[in-house]
Amino acid sequence: MQKVRWRHKLPLHPSDAQVITCQQDHLRRHSPHLFHEDGRPRSTCMVLFPTPRRSRANALGERPYDSSTIGYWLQTWLDQFAVTDEQGKPFDPARVLPYAFRHTYAQLRADAGVPLDILQVLMAHQDPSTTQVYYRPSHPRRVEAVRAIAAKYQFDLTGGRIRARTPDDDLADRIRAGVGSVPVPAGRCHEMNNVRADGHGCPVYNRCFSCTFYTTDFTHLPELRQLRAGKAEQLAALESAYGGVLTAGPLSAASLELLRQEVQQIDERVGKCEADISSLTPEKRTTVESWLHTRDWFLTVIPVAAVLAGQQRLDQPTVDPIVTESTTG
Repeated sequence: MQKVRWRHKLPLHPSDAQVITCQQDHLRRHSPHLFHEDGRPRSTCMVLFPTPRRSRANALGERPYDSSTIGYWLQTWLDQFAVTDEQGKPFDPARVLPYAFRHTYAQLRADAGVPLDILQVLMAHQDPSTTQVYYRPSHPRRVEAVRAIAAKYQFDLTGGRIRARTPDDDLADRIRAGVGSVPVPAGRCHEMNNVRADGHGCPVYNRCFSCTFYTTDFTHLPELRQLRAGKAEQLAALESAYGGVLTAGPLSAASLELLRQEVQQIDERVGKCEADISSLTPEKRTTVESWLHTRDWFLTVIPVAAVLAGQQRLDQPTVDPIVTESTTG
């Protein structure tokens, strides 16, 4: 490693070793003066890509290509096809530099779950903060981190805790838990018939917020807030129309009371989720709030109705339409 002037040994994948072997065979064929008759390099300091320039200092292939030459080859190769990013969008080839592969090396290993201290050794950094500059937490890793935290804070209809799934649980049990539910507005449904029907077989007509098979956690907080905002807006519109467009009477009053109780239901779940987030450690709270901020932005750009369109029909209620009881004197 020229940057730190260290001799550094890195583990190689078999495919990497195959490429290196091909390059060595290429040098033996085209630069035989650098090798003994038995194929061994004449110098123990011979590099894998020696410059072809003949000089006294490079008589034994100890001088590599100049970095500008490698950059020229790389740009020439990239000009032959369109470069895209991981989302399939056009990517500027001028941003693909030889040194960028060092960042790619770090990013791939970070995405694979290599701990920071191990990655620091592989990168030959003295300070772990230097290693962190070379990669960014990927979206799947952030999602997995938040899900791991939220697994300990799931609650049911009554606000009771649900046993968390841990990595030590039996694999088959975790697989059953993963396929034994379907997404519903601001939570998940575990009712067997509805799961079999992929969310289209609810036996109680999507009264999720009064169903014992409904569970949620704070990862659904943005959806709960969006549902609450929509119901509050609808309630305000009905209240302003009461006695005017809406005829005052038992049916109109029941509709208003229904919406008020729906908003109250959602407020209780939002409060529960916010209380769970407040109970986290500062580090975990930062991770969760960063993820929720991203979700809030997503649901602001794309209305919650569009997000939930793939989960259930939009003509069905998104929360439980509570039946109000009238008392007679």
